[in-house]
Amino acid sequence: MALHPLSWIGQFALPRLTLLINHIVSSEPVATAKLQAHAGRTIDIRWDSSASAPLPGFLARMLPDGNGLPSPWRFVITPAGLFEAVDAPASPTNLDTTVTPPNGLTITVRLADPLTMARQALKGERPDVTIEGDAALAEVASWMMKNLRWDIQDDIARWMGTAPAELLRTVGESIKQSLLRWRPQAGARPGGPR
Repeated sequence: MALHPLSWIGQFALPRLTLLINHIVSSEPVATAKLQAHAGRTIDIRWDSSASAPLPGFLARMLPDGNGLPSPWRFVITPAGLFEAVDAPASPTNLDTTVTPPNGLTITVRLADPLTMARQALKGERPDVTIEGDAALAEVASWMMKNLRWDIQDDIARWMGTAPAELLRTVGESIKQSLLRWRPQAGARPGGPR
């Protein structure tokens, strides 16, 4: 299987992703209250993909598991109702990782090819996920995936003021709409007309 682009950025991005998730969760008191009831439980995030990414196969050999997918991530819910990234379970090729931890949760994210993922992100769609494990914690995770959003404009407004935040939102929305309308012409060669 070819190397998936997220496989090499996963471990570099995990600490920053944890900070971002905690920022989003802490901005919604209902979310932290829901998580506080599950303090000490674990949430494993695993990856699955049937797409082969357009990256050289030799890069896959640099990964410990060689399957080209990101390593699993494990989060522990803190007493404050936030997340702490901890050492992930063993390699995804190890059979022990298919077992959901007791009173824990396993979320499997199905990754598409990079272009499909980019299109889904522009449209605000999420990748397909399956949730297994403790029913009460699964309900909280599902609620969070449906209801929590990062208010980027609000964060920018705190740093730069309301007017620059609104300008950046307008520019970003224009770029997004242009990308969503763009369609390559059928039969056209890259770099010029036929």
